[in-house]
Amino acid sequence: MRARARPQVKGGQRKAARRWVGALPLRWRLALGYALVLLLALAPLTALQFVAVHALLFNNTSESLRAAVLADARAVSKPPRTGTGTIALSTGPGITAILVDATGRASVVATAQNEQTPAVSSLVRLPDITRALAGDPAAASTYQAATARGSYLVAVAVLPAGKGKAPPPVGASAAGSGHPDVTGAPSSRRVLALAESLASVDATAAEVGLLTLGGAGVALLLATALGTLLVRRSLRPLTRVATAANAMAAGDYARRVAVPPAPDEVGRLASSFNAMAAAVEDAFVTQRRFVADAAHELRTPLTALGGYADVLLLGAASDPHDLAEALEAMRGETHRMTRLVNDLLALARLDNKQLTLHWTDVDLADILRDAWTGVRLLRPDREVTLDLSTPMVIVRGDADRLGQVVANLIDNAVKFTEPGGHIGLVLQAEEGGAVLTVRDDGAGIAPEDLPRVRERFYRADEARSRATGGTGLGLSIVEAIVAAHGGSLDIVSQRGQGTTVTVRLPSVQAAPGAHLRSLSPATEEGSRPATHV
Repeated sequence: MRARARPQVKGGQRKAARRWVGALPLRWRLALGYALVLLLALAPLTALQFVAVHALLFNNTSESLRAAVLADARAVSKPPRTGTGTIALSTGPGITAILVDATGRASVVATAQNEQTPAVSSLVRLPDITRALAGDPAAASTYQAATARGSYLVAVAVLPAGKGKAPPPVGASAAGSGHPDVTGAPSSRRVLALAESLASVDATAAEVGLLTLGGAGVALLLATALGTLLVRRSLRPLTRVATAANAMAAGDYARRVAVPPAPDEVGRLASSFNAMAAAVEDAFVTQRRFVADAAHELRTPLTALGGYADVLLLGAASDPHDLAEALEAMRGETHRMTRLVNDLLALARLDNKQLTLHWTDVDLADILRDAWTGVRLLRPDREVTLDLSTPMVIVRGDADRLGQVVANLIDNAVKFTEPGGHIGLVLQAEEGGAVLTVRDDGAGIAPEDLPRVRERFYRADEARSRATGGTGLGLSIVEAIVAAHGGSLDIVSQRGQGTTVTVRLPSVQAAPGAHLRSLSPATEEGSRPATHV
C-alpha cells in the first residue's frame, strides 16, 4: 500500500505546484519563464567553459611535462664532462622524478614532498614503466594516472644503455632539493619518469568555474530584473484592455483603449478591442433605438384602439353609422399592428438565421409578371411598365421570400410616387446573376437620408410614411432576404428625380432564345392574376 501511495503523493505535489504557478499573475509567470530559459542557457555554457579551461590547463601541463622529461632524458644519457660528475634534473615543486633500471629499482629520486606529491612506490609499479623497460617504444608517452593521493600526470622516456659507475641507491640524492644528482654508470636499459600532480590544474579550473558561475548568476539576476520590467511594461496595455472591458460590462460602451504605436500583438489586440467595442456600442444603440421605435409604433395603434373603444362606450355604438366607422378604424389599426408584428418576427428570424428558406428553382420573370399585373389592377393611377430581357430567368431560392422582396419594392415605389407617375420594373440576366431594378420618378430621397433608409423604423418623411401605413421595416426586410440568398441591394436616389433600387441575385440561368420584351398596360395580353402585391 505504501509503494502505491508514493506516486500519488508526487502527482499531488506536481498538481499543487502547477496550481501555485497558475495562480501567479501573468507578468510573474512570464518573468519566471524568462529566468528559467536564461538558467537553462547559462548552465551548459558555464559547464562548457569549465571543461574548456580544465582541458587547456591539462594540455599545457602535459606538454610542459613531456618537454621536461625529454630534456632530462638527454641530460642523463650524456653526462657532463665536468669534474663533479653530477647532472641537475629540471624538476620543480610538486614534481617527482625517478630513474628506474632494468631490475625495477628506482636508482635516482628527486621529489618535493607535500600532500600532492605521488609516492615513489606508486610510480615504480606503473605498467607503462614496466613496458618501457621491456623495450616497448609505445610506452614512452604522457598519460594520466591516479593513486590514493589523487590524480597526476606521468611522462615516461626510455634511456639507451650506457657504461659507467653504478648509480647510487634510492634516496642517495638530496631528496626534496629539486636538483638531484645522477652519476653515469654502465647499466642496461633505463626509464626516466616525471610525475606532476593535477591538483593545481583542478584548483585553477575550479576557481575559473566559480568565477564564471558567479558572473552567470549576477547576469541572470540582472536579466531577470530587466525582463520583469519589460514584461510589466509590455503587459500594461493588456491591463488597460481589461479595465476597459470591465467598464463595458458595467455599461460604459463608449470606453476605448489607447493603441500602442508599435504594430505588435498588443497593438493589434487594442485595435481589435476598439473595433469590437465600437460594434457593441453600435449594436446597443441600434437595439435601444429599435426597442424604442417598436414600442412607439405599437403604442400608436394601441392608443387608437383604446380611443375607439372609449367612443363606443360613450354611446357611439347606438348609432350604426358611427359604429361601422369605429369598427372599420379599429380593424385598420389591428391590421397595422399585425403587419408590424409580422415584420418584426421576420426580421428577428432573419437576424438569428432561424427563418426557413425552401430552396427551389424560381422563375423571377414569372414573379415579376404577377406583381406587375397586381399593381396595375390595384393602382391604375400609376403608369407601371415591365421590361424583361428574357421570358425566363431562373435562380435558386425561396419563391415566397423573393416574391416578398418584389412586393415590398413595388409597394415603396407606389407610396412615394404621385398619381400619374411612372414606375419601371426591369429584369435582366447577366453572366452569373440576375439583376432586378425598380425605378420611380417620385419625390426621391435627400442625400442626408439616403445612408439611413435601410435602418429599421427609419422614415425620411415621418408624417407621410405613417399616413401611407408603412412600418419603416420594408427595406430592412428586403435587404435581409436578399443577403440570405447571397445577393446585394443598391439604392440610388436624388431629391425630386426619383429612386432606383437594384437587386442582384446569383446563379441565373437564362432560357434559350432570349429576346427583349417590353410590357405595359396597353401591350400585355393574357397576364395571370397577381400572387404578391
